[in-house]
Amino acid sequence: MHRSDYAERQLRVMQQIDEDHTLTQLANAWLNLAVDAKDPETLANLVVCSLHLGKSSSRYLSQLKLTHPEHILVKRASSAEDSFERAVQSVA
Repeated sequence: MHRSDYAERQLRVMQQIDEDHTLTQLANAWLNLAVDAKDPETLANLVVCSLHLGKSSSRYLSQLKLTHPEHILVKRASSAEDSFERAVQSVA
C-alpha cells in the first residue's frame, strides 16, 4: 500500500508490546528500508550487500539508476557494462 505513516503507527504499537521481539526488529528494519530507499548510499549499500550474499541486486541498482544517475556506483556499473559489450563485439 506504500503507507509509511500507517506502518510507523503499527511499529510503535509493536514496540510498546515488545521492543526486543524478532518481528518488531524485522518490521523496524523493513520500515527503515522503505523510508530510506531514496537515499543513494542506502541503495548502494543494498546493492553491495546483495552481491556479497549471492542475491539479485538488480532491484536496488535500478532504483539507484533512476533516482541518482550520477552516483559513482551507477557510473562504474555502466562503465563495466560498456567494457563488457566492447569485449563481446571484439570476439563476435
